[in-house]
Amino acid sequence: MSSSTHKVTLDIPDIPHGHGLSFKRGVADGLLDTKEHESLPHDTHSASYQRGIALGITFKNEIAKLVKS
Repeated sequence: MSSSTHKVTLDIPDIPHGHGLSFKRGVADGLLDTKEHESLPHDTHSASYQRGIALGITFKNEIAKLVKS
């Protein structure tokens, strides 16, 4: 069985101070293809949540490319 290493590089946008949890919840929801945390972020944090979703989806797709190759 051979072992290989793959690297996924993603650009993470600037996250405003105090928005980290909303961003991380978005990343989790994007990775898991769910909206479990959609109602949790405060209205002013929804943009950070949406950026997290986009990054999570991108990360999931990059992982899928590696698994399929």
